[in-house]
Amino acid sequence: MSLLVETIKVDDGKLLNICYHNERMGRSLKDLFGIKGDVHLEKIIDVPQNALKGVYKCRVIYDEKNVEIEFIPYVLRPVRSLRLVNDDNISYSYKFTDRTKIERLSELRGGCDDILIIKNGMVTDTSFANVIFMDINGNWVTPSTCLLKGTRRFNLLNNRIITEKDIHVYDLKHYIEIKLINAMIGIEDSEKIKITDLRDSPL
Repeated sequence: MSLLVETIKVDDGKLLNICYHNERMGRSLKDLFGIKGDVHLEKIIDVPQNALKGVYKCRVIYDEKNVEIEFIPYVLRPVRSLRLVNDDNISYSYKFTDRTKIERLSELRGGCDDILIIKNGMVTDTSFANVIFMDINGNWVTPSTCLLKGTRRFNLLNNRIITEKDIHVYDLKHYIEIKLINAMIGIEDSEKIKITDLRDSPL
């Protein structure tokens, strides 16, 4: 089995949304290894001096026995275009370090910055982020059929900033724009992508 990973945003030395990472790591350990108990990453992560200023990506790589922690300076990679890619067998319910299948799909993006994965006709995620869609009333909606239930997604749902809904590929015409969200990217950070700019779209 591949190692698992939690990617935590560190802003000026502060671990953001840590409770959601604790919850997901605890759930993964229980589901995959039968290990029960609360996880408290804030007790084992020691932010190094060089990561006390600016934005860093903290990667917690783990399995049932080992934990490795690394800090990487973070630079936002803008995504301004998406190509729809179909894969009815793709699965990524747990945040594994092995992303071979997703990386193979990413190779189909052509001249676009990233892909939007369609599974059995339903909208899921991009190669590295959950997606949210703005409807005609200005409300943000996220697909209930996402591949990975991200920590940022959990946060926004819990705070009722976004809602969850089944989104079929043919429902895309009911939305205006798309944004990408993940542990490192908030709504305010993400580029706006117009629905009409999706490549290989049925619209």
